[in-house]
Amino acid sequence: MKALTIPGVPLAMQQDGWWLDAPADKTEKRRKTRRADGGKALLLLALIALGDVLVWDTVAGLNIAVFFGAVLFAGLGVAWPRLSARTRVGIVAGVVLSLLPLVELVQPLSLLIALVGLSLCTAALAGVSRFDLLRGAARLWWVAPAQTFQDGVLGARQLNDLNFSRVDMRSLVMTWGVPAGTSLVFALLILAANPVLDSWVSGITALELPAPDWWRVWFWLFLAAAIWPALVTWRMRERLRAREPRRATVRREGVINAGSVARSLIAFNALFAVQTGMDVLFLYGDAGLPDGISPAAYAHRGAYPLLVTALFAGLFAVVARPYLAGRPVLRWLMLIWLAQTMALVVASVWRLDIYVDAFGLTRLRLAAYIWMGLVAAGLGIVVWQIWRDKPAAWMMLRSGVMGAVVLYLCTFVSFDAAVARHNLSHPVHQDMFMLCQLSEDVIPALASTFGHNWQAACVSEYMQPHLFQPDDWREWGFRNWRTRNSLASMLTDPAIP
Repeated sequence: MKALTIPGVPLAMQQDGWWLDAPADKTEKRRKTRRADGGKALLLLALIALGDVLVWDTVAGLNIAVFFGAVLFAGLGVAWPRLSARTRVGIVAGVVLSLLPLVELVQPLSLLIALVGLSLCTAALAGVSRFDLLRGAARLWWVAPAQTFQDGVLGARQLNDLNFSRVDMRSLVMTWGVPAGTSLVFALLILAANPVLDSWVSGITALELPAPDWWRVWFWLFLAAAIWPALVTWRMRERLRAREPRRATVRREGVINAGSVARSLIAFNALFAVQTGMDVLFLYGDAGLPDGISPAAYAHRGAYPLLVTALFAGLFAVVARPYLAGRPVLRWLMLIWLAQTMALVVASVWRLDIYVDAFGLTRLRLAAYIWMGLVAAGLGIVVWQIWRDKPAAWMMLRSGVMGAVVLYLCTFVSFDAAVARHNLSHPVHQDMFMLCQLSEDVIPALASTFGHNWQAACVSEYMQPHLFQPDDWREWGFRNWRTRNSLASMLTDPAIP
């Protein structure tokens, strides 16, 4: 259909024809938006009530996972029509995987994983593509509070715009005066004739409302601010997807250049060769150590510094990689140096193993084992990147995914239980003070070693772990449940035949 053009009317006025638009369409759209916001407000109140029941004045347990899941699934229900089937399945899987560590045990690491995973799911709810998901999840932490504040201010303005002075009081009296007045009279007469109803009403009117718990009110406000963005994710879509303009980067010659990289690699290979040769003599060989230095002391002295050395070596390899292109000699020097670095990591593991055999396992030493494995695997990825001439993004993505997967799996492993089982089952120096300061996860190992009187092993240290007994299902945790079951099976006396 061809647009009507009126000759002689300026172009600006032709384009500025707002008076010709149907105001009913805008009004209807505004009404639909208000109705949708009203539904979201009711859902918000329901989720606040659920959060109050689940979280307030309870020990953190299964309730945290249930509440987080309820909020994200409510947001999924609101955004359901806008999402594809593939996105819906991905969000459901992401929410479940994010909350499983919380079901296992509520701890800082599981909370961090849950917050990161749920942030990614919320960004996906907003319609952010999988390529921009990490950027959108990071932006969510300042876009979501801004959206909550913006909608709160808008809602307050809408309430302020309601003009109650326009209400026709005469019409109100004519409509409700007789029904309200006569109903009040009949109610008074019925109360006078019915002592049961009169006692009920007297009891209700005699109730004294308690003073508001302001800490609880602040908790409700915090829940409202945290829940609302999950219900209006689509409004944040453009801000979560916003891309910063890429700036062309020009590499300038600095202290790191082809010449400095070549000299550094020559020096590094020489230094690492000295350390590797001494490890071959003293760690793997039968060469005797100087007087005053025991094998355990030699092993402990170099375990952690060599691990930090390997980490810095990997960082230097990433920084120096651009200067290896077209220089085969530098490339081979880098590969030889990285091979020596991996040998240092192996030596660090060997050193730590020797020290653990003598003095036992601790949280830090167990974490060091995992960290050493990550560093070795990361160096392997760097070697493959240089060998196959892969871009830096390829290496960063795989190293990041590997680290995230390892951290995720660590939430399902009790370090304290592993430390107690190892130390109590191996001929090492027993540090009962350290064991008795660990969490309840060490109790099954203590009970397996000392029996019913396992508490006596900690009495001299004035400290012993206590087994948590949840009051109801909200405080339930899968690891605590396994610990209680293990302890019950160990301490139950066998039936007499």
